[in-house]
Amino acid sequence: MENTSTRIDKKRGKAILVVNMTLTFVTTILFWSAIQLFHLEGLRLYFVQIGLYLLLFILALWGLSTEQITLPINTRRILEALIFTLISWLFFLLVIQLLGIAQLQEEFLALRSIPAWKVGANILSTWLFVGFGEEFLFRGYFLNASFRHFTYGPDKRRQVVAVLFVSAFFSIWHLPSRIIWLISGEIDIVLFLISFPALFVLGLGYAYLFIRSDNILLAGLVHGVSDFPLVGMNSQMTPIILVIAIGCVEITRLITRKGGKALQPG
Repeated sequence: MENTSTRIDKKRGKAILVVNMTLTFVTTILFWSAIQLFHLEGLRLYFVQIGLYLLLFILALWGLSTEQITLPINTRRILEALIFTLISWLFFLLVIQLLGIAQLQEEFLALRSIPAWKVGANILSTWLFVGFGEEFLFRGYFLNASFRHFTYGPDKRRQVVAVLFVSAFFSIWHLPSRIIWLISGEIDIVLFLISFPALFVLGLGYAYLFIRSDNILLAGLVHGVSDFPLVGMNSQMTPIILVIAIGCVEITRLITRKGGKALQPG
């Protein structure tokens, strides 16, 4: 049986997880409400968005510290994240070019016409703050904490339940932005309804990538590049980047496993 101290720690961890999820959702509602109320755009919108994702980082660090969860970060994982993301991005470019979805030469010329500081600012905000902010919080903290506190039974079953739960919350977390886009006419009701199962599936994909690679940097970078791939943004094909990254991880695991077996004595 668990001792009293362990039960208190688990109760505190569950309470912090609930508070953290609530704060994550509430701050997002406030963010999108502020955009509408104060007509934020340009640099003001940019820095408010940076502030939102800094808060997500803080919430993630608070939760990770409370749960004493360590996300491995080292040179190998950094290189893995960079190489696998680059391979996935190049494959994405190849696919949209071969399918005629985008004319890459024209898109790169258009990209060159944009001031370098604007491109750099978008890379900074999307690749680093959005990609890493969401992945550290949702997959790094929420997924691990949900596995500990909101699931029961064998580990495999608990992991599946935790992935489904966090992916559902990831989808619902995008509700405020989709409501604003629906009201403003940026999307219609069909896209509004389709976006939630699509986000749920993306959440499953990022969770799978993180679990199989044990590399939160890879999940964060793939997420960020998928949101801002420099070219082909309107192709609706950016999930290919995630799929190829998963493929890279699986191939690497297969090669490593075979190599390990080959090294074993007789």
